[in-house]
Amino acid sequence: MRFGSGWDMHAVAKITLGVGAVILLAGILLTVLAGSAFVAAGSWVAEASEGGKLDVLDEDGKGDIGFSFYVEGEYTDDDGDGVWDHCAGLEITVIQKPAVADWDQEEEGEFFFQASESPESLEQPRRMTCDVEDGKAEGRDGMVRVGSACLACYRGTFEFESNQPVWVVNDDEVLGEIIGGIFAGIGASSCLCCGVVTLVLGGILALTMEEEAVPTALQYDSEGRVVMQQPGEILQGASGASASDEVEGANAVDNWYEQTGNDS
Repeated sequence: MRFGSGWDMHAVAKITLGVGAVILLAGILLTVLAGSAFVAAGSWVAEASEGGKLDVLDEDGKGDIGFSFYVEGEYTDDDGDGVWDHCAGLEITVIQKPAVADWDQEEEGEFFFQASESPESLEQPRRMTCDVEDGKAEGRDGMVRVGSACLACYRGTFEFESNQPVWVVNDDEVLGEIIGGIFAGIGASSCLCCGVVTLVLGGILALTMEEEAVPTALQYDSEGRVVMQQPGEILQGASGASASDEVEGANAVDNWYEQTGNDS
């Protein structure tokens, strides 16, 4: 191994370091993608809207989860009637909807109140109410969930009207972005770990492995005899060597052949 300005890194070390760098960059890219997916999850498809048309993609042909509706406010029950105050007086009417799959829980694509995103226990059925006892959807500061619509809708157009501004998210898009973010995060952590390990291994190889020695070159004279050349020497006659050098080399070869001939 040679150090200093003339140190040549072994080819295996170079390849290992290159692979490690590529894997590490892939991990960084996946980390950025994972973060973007979680940030994008839950982006509004309608904001402060009192009506509009929304597209239902239903990419698997089995019906989409539908849309969730929110309004600005806090979860309060000031009148103590057991119903969240933000649900009082709110009217959301479905104008147009696609056909629905048979798992629509008999909602037939219409809007229904549902304050919480899921029951507190998996053993409890999902309740379609805005009752305080059914909980609340967390995670959106300044926004409260009022319900959903277009549950189990097939591909098509969904249109609604509201008597007050509402914010809408596509639940299928949210679910897909979250799942994609999770897988991207897993891949990112794996690539980052693998990339660092590979770079460390490449560094170790660069410090411990020696560059392969240059093989001895062979040259043949006009009579077919072998003229051996040491590594780093210039081939005689191929790079402007002087005539005296060539003669001296030829004499040395002749002497060698004479000695070996006599010995035999």
